[in-house]
Amino acid sequence: MLILKKIDSCLATAESILAVALFFALVASIAINIVARNLFQASFQYLLEIGPALVLWLALIGSTLAQRENRHIKIELLLRFCPPSLSAIAGRLCGVFGMVVMALLGYGSLAFVTNEVAIFGARGWLAVVFPLFFAIAFFRFFIQVLSPSPTDPDTPHSKPATEEPSV
Repeated sequence: MLILKKIDSCLATAESILAVALFFALVASIAINIVARNLFQASFQYLLEIGPALVLWLALIGSTLAQRENRHIKIELLLRFCPPSLSAIAGRLCGVFGMVVMALLGYGSLAFVTNEVAIFGARGWLAVVFPLFFAIAFFRFFIQVLSPSPTDPDTPHSKPATEEPSV
């Protein structure tokens, strides 16, 4: 389990760096396009096309980081009323269900990427974010299933989301 946590930590660091780089690229491409349009009456079509792809990458990478910190959107109304022992089992079952769903969607996304590359050529590789996202999410659900308890304070993936202080 320790090796999985180290891999997860390294993966989270890489995801954070990628998210910052993607956000910088998004802001820079939009700024360059605005300046070019206003000063030179020219616009770069490629920059307009890459913007939505950067937003998609940011959203999916951000959601994997949220899943790592257990801050992703969950439907757990019934788990709130369960005793802790049943809640731990239900948490593991939810993790197994998440793994199955991510595996199926990941498999389907490989076919999608293949089609995108066949249709759009090099630009089709932008869709590789889908299998990447499903693989990372599968890995995080796998760690959830193996973790000692969903409420164990030593497990960073199971810390309950804290409320942001209101100002």
